[in-house]
Amino acid sequence: GLPAPTSPQICETGGGGYVLPLFGDAEHLWNSQLRSVLYLFGLLYCFMGVAVISDVFMGAIEKITSKKVLALDPKIGKLRTMTVWNPTVANLTLMALGSSAPEILINVIGIFPNFQASELGPSTIVGSAAFNLLCIVALCVVSIPRGDVRKIKDMGVFSCTAFFSVFAYVWLLVILEWSSPNVVETWEGVLTFLQFWVLVLCAYLLDIGCYPGGAASTRLMVQAEPSQDDLCAMELSVRRKYGQFTNLTPEQVSLLMDYEFFSPHSRAMHRVSATRSLFGGKQVLGTKGNKSPYRQGMELAQFLKQRPGGSGMSIMSSIGEDGDVKVEFQALNYTVLESVGTLKITVRCKGCSTGPVEVTYATRDGTAHQDDDYHRVEGTLEFGPGVLEQTIALQIVNSEGLEETEEFYVDLLEGPIGKRKTVTVVIIDEDSAGVLKFETEQKECQGMEEDQLVKVTVLREHGSTGKIRCNWATEDGDAMAGADYDEASGVLEFEDGQQSAEICVNVKANFKYEGTEYFRVILSDPQGGSAFDASTDGGSDSCILTVIILADEDRRGRMDKLANLVRINWDAVDAGNANYRDQFVSAFFCGGSLAAQKEAGWSEYAAHVAAFPWKVLFATVPPTEYAGGWVCFFTSLLMIGGVTVIIGDLAELLGCTWGISKSTTAITLVALGTSLPDTFASKTAAQMEPHADSSIGNVTGSNSVNVYLGLGLPWTIAAVYWQFVAACVPGDSWWQLYPKEAVSWPEGIFVVPAGALSTSVLCFSLCAGVCIAVLVLRRQVIGGELGGPPVYAWLTFAFLVGLWFLYIAISIAFEAR
Repeated sequence: GLPAPTSPQICETGGGGYVLPLFGDAEHLWNSQLRSVLYLFGLLYCFMGVAVISDVFMGAIEKITSKKVLALDPKIGKLRTMTVWNPTVANLTLMALGSSAPEILINVIGIFPNFQASELGPSTIVGSAAFNLLCIVALCVVSIPRGDVRKIKDMGVFSCTAFFSVFAYVWLLVILEWSSPNVVETWEGVLTFLQFWVLVLCAYLLDIGCYPGGAASTRLMVQAEPSQDDLCAMELSVRRKYGQFTNLTPEQVSLLMDYEFFSPHSRAMHRVSATRSLFGGKQVLGTKGNKSPYRQGMELAQFLKQRPGGSGMSIMSSIGEDGDVKVEFQALNYTVLESVGTLKITVRCKGCSTGPVEVTYATRDGTAHQDDDYHRVEGTLEFGPGVLEQTIALQIVNSEGLEETEEFYVDLLEGPIGKRKTVTVVIIDEDSAGVLKFETEQKECQGMEEDQLVKVTVLREHGSTGKIRCNWATEDGDAMAGADYDEASGVLEFEDGQQSAEICVNVKANFKYEGTEYFRVILSDPQGGSAFDASTDGGSDSCILTVIILADEDRRGRMDKLANLVRINWDAVDAGNANYRDQFVSAFFCGGSLAAQKEAGWSEYAAHVAAFPWKVLFATVPPTEYAGGWVCFFTSLLMIGGVTVIIGDLAELLGCTWGISKSTTAITLVALGTSLPDTFASKTAAQMEPHADSSIGNVTGSNSVNVYLGLGLPWTIAAVYWQFVAACVPGDSWWQLYPKEAVSWPEGIFVVPAGALSTSVLCFSLCAGVCIAVLVLRRQVIGGELGGPPVYAWLTFAFLVGLWFLYIAISIAFEAR
């Protein structure tokens, strides 16, 4: 199946690709200028198509990686609702695959059907990496608002991905130039692919804090919304930070809270948002013309800091005044019963490794008063070399009379103080409003052939004085509202002296076997002085009960085997069928709805019309509700592969009609076209996120994965084929194509001509090292990788973009030589 050594090119008579030219040899007789225009238009239009289907693909990945399950927390020995995917692992696996799917699939598809290395594929990987690291990072540097700075938060993970993003390309030089020139042996392909898993493992261990430089990450609970206590603490922090501005409105305080305590979005969400912004799709991170609350809060904060006397009073300006040493509280809130006696508060020191560090502290009245509710303490904490934690002991007074829930504060006053400088201590009276929790954190019910009412009991402990209330609502797990149970919500009230109350949820008749399913009942927003039991699922922010619906025992035995073979939640399929309508509505209207279309500008409408055929075609992809997003994942991946095949043929046709090589086409047109959505996604992440991890860290991680997965996987397949399956003999097509390699490997070997690829890889590796050095220098001099003074930001932009042009020029010059 190998082509002859003198095979015609794709744009010549007798030549062809996978599916193009569409009209065969007759197309080669057309005017070359007309063909160039048609191929260029087709290529650009396919770039639009692959961006649209990648949007669907990333939506499936977002669904998969956000899955939550009940897991045993070893610290407390109880079940907790936790996310399945570690964020770092998700970024380096599924999300990296999603953002680089076209580049990776060009290589995977390129080795078939004859298991030869594609000229287009490897060069696309290197060209895309160069554009990502040099141009996208340069754009992110100047996208930050004037004077603002973004720095990488998790330097451990970034250092890991940055190292591998350079080493991956150095490794290509090793195997193509020095280990076995122009040849990839099986062990080299396998080792390249295995480095992908080494990268994921190292980044994961750094993320969870197993190695120095890593910071243990926390998994999100079901209740992402802040509790009332959290909101109070946030408001207090904001008002203290901007305390010199006494005329702040509640709306302004809310915006500042959004800015100071912003929760970052996932990489998939930024990619989806960027693609939809480009092509007039439904917005997921705010609409055009309406700045996000975070963005408005950031602009307000910058305005306040520029006002006279505004900058010196802020907490943010105090952080880092004493170098990298910061002393702060471990937690911002403590809730205790008045009978607790002694409460110990932990204070941590970051960077206390070289010498003694001292900070002063003191208690401060709130609604709780010293001597009546607690004993005042003040003093100095000293952190010696290597001492990272100290505690402050507080004595709580157990009064005899009936009291409301009260609070007081502990402040860090002088020294290298971090952001968490104030702790709020809430004291709950033994005879106060009480603490709420479910009687049990799990409740089982048998699936029946008729509806049944499930009752769950909420207990009120440690006091029952006064009237209290809290909100409650159901939330889907595996069980789906409307199919397995009736969605419900409401307000649960306790009268004075009432110690228990019931919530009723209707579980619907189950006419088909599905195995065990579950949904949640969640309590939130306690009022009237009550609180939640922090030791139960949901912690102090919420209270979570899991209702488990067991299958009908009479049918379990005969259906278990079938249920294991077909792992599809049919209720989710029912919901998914309803969502097909939403998908087509989003495809038909600019902005995803009729209301959004009425507010769309002409440019958005034009982009929507251009992308309309792609949107309608890809609306046929199964919704993400099917099997937890996996059906959508594989279907959209298959469609990306189909569009990628057409992109490969069009790129070769265009390069051939223009008279430029495949590698030059790959590092310019193909690399830019496939990287366009990532460009806008990284720019959006740089502007919206409080740190640079989502914009810069994702670039280095993606560049590493492109080599290890995009080249490691197909090269391993091809190397195994040529070494263990193919049997070449002198005089056959392989011997004619590769006479030099046939001398050393007469039975055949996987050949990857180094040539221009090695030059491109070497040039990029040097540019990548310089780029990372520039980012490190900016962190040391300016305080962050992104933003800073406009002069330095634009100088960085010009330098990095200049490096990219230099890389392109050297690669093309060597190819033309």
